[in-house]
Amino acid sequence: MASYIYYKIRKGFGVNSAILWAAISVSVVAWWAVISRMLEINTPPTIVMIGYMYLPFTGFSFILLLMTDLIGYAIWRLKGIKFKGNHQLSVIFILAAALLCYGYFEAKDIKTIKIEIPTDKLPLDTDKIRIVQISDLHIGKTFKSDTLIKTMEIARTAKPDLIVMTGDIVDTNMIWHKYLARIFASVETPLGKFMVTGNHEHYAGFEQSVSFMKRAGYKVLHSEWYDLGPIVVAGVDDPGRTAVSKQNNGFDLLSSLRGDLRNKFILFLKHRPHVHKDNIGLFDLQLSGHTHGGQIWPLGYLVNSIHGVKQGLSVYEGSSLYISNGTSHWGPPIRFLTPPEVTVIDIVRKK
Repeated sequence: MASYIYYKIRKGFGVNSAILWAAISVSVVAWWAVISRMLEINTPPTIVMIGYMYLPFTGFSFILLLMTDLIGYAIWRLKGIKFKGNHQLSVIFILAAALLCYGYFEAKDIKTIKIEIPTDKLPLDTDKIRIVQISDLHIGKTFKSDTLIKTMEIARTAKPDLIVMTGDIVDTNMIWHKYLARIFASVETPLGKFMVTGNHEHYAGFEQSVSFMKRAGYKVLHSEWYDLGPIVVAGVDDPGRTAVSKQNNGFDLLSSLRGDLRNKFILFLKHRPHVHKDNIGLFDLQLSGHTHGGQIWPLGYLVNSIHGVKQGLSVYEGSSLYISNGTSHWGPPIRFLTPPEVTVIDIVRKK
């Protein structure tokens, strides 16, 4: 993408402008991807933000340039009209910057997504269990505390019986973040608060990530299940950098549930949205995250293709899977046509 933009800038504005673009690109990528990340230098948040924003700006510019080149070629073939390269580039870069600004504000606009799962497994004295799912907050250098405050306010307003978090909550060392732990702990629920780890808890430091969430009042499930009375909640850790094929798919855990618990609604928490064929029928609802819905359209199509799933709710024979878009962002603090969400799931008695 950067090479294509370099070629267009050179053609439209000249060699000097193209060299300046190349120098900026190399500097940003070298610092962000090599010096800062590989050497684990504690980079100031402003520098991190610039590095992250460069990526979507380049992506938007590339897509817009490609589209206008194709349209321009069609107009030239049909009408014989050519557009000047420098005018085209100026408009493209302005549009890319506008999309970047839009994406920044979309990332702050957390939606409340409501779904309903009918079941005949609730006790006679329970008509509904309300679950709030939070996923993929990625608390790190580009994360703002007001996002967490808004997230927990949405959760509080929903009046859930249970809050669950499906991984990638933290993306940095959380030892000193006592203020954020208090925000997490500010919402109480009758059936408790549970979490499973994602791959980024491993990158940030597994033990300290788990310790932080425990301080915030969440029970972290390590291939464990809990009988909560009206329902059962079970969850597995994410393996981090381990290949998907080597994940703990949860079969051993789910198949170990006592016989009397199988008559209850079984909620299964797993960060990555893969449903092992042997698990179908062993749980009623799996909640996952990880994909962010692609975060920036049209990457969602690629993400779904890689994982072999569709975003949102999927129904299998005897089991359902819901994949959250994620409640915040990873990397660049923007989203484009894939809004962040807090999911409110009502488990209701089948009529």
